[in-house]
Amino acid sequence: MNQGKIWRVVKPTVGVPLFLTAVAVSSFMVHYMLYTHTTWLPAYHEGGMKAKKAAALDTSTVTAQAGTPLKQ
Repeated sequence: MNQGKIWRVVKPTVGVPLFLTAVAVSSFMVHYMLYTHTTWLPAYHEGGMKAKKAAALDTSTVTAQAGTPLKQ
């Protein structure tokens, strides 16, 4: 381990949680910035254009058939 001497300066009980917290915060910030500053990621999470078109088609079909009685 070439970085083993770092524990002479920083205690592992302080360094390890600090490192893991920094990784978690930076990961959250990267994902937050991607979600708020791009158009493709929110669309991907919502299912993209195919899902929106399919949902619009399904709702128009349901509303058109809502007034017709069921045949038995």
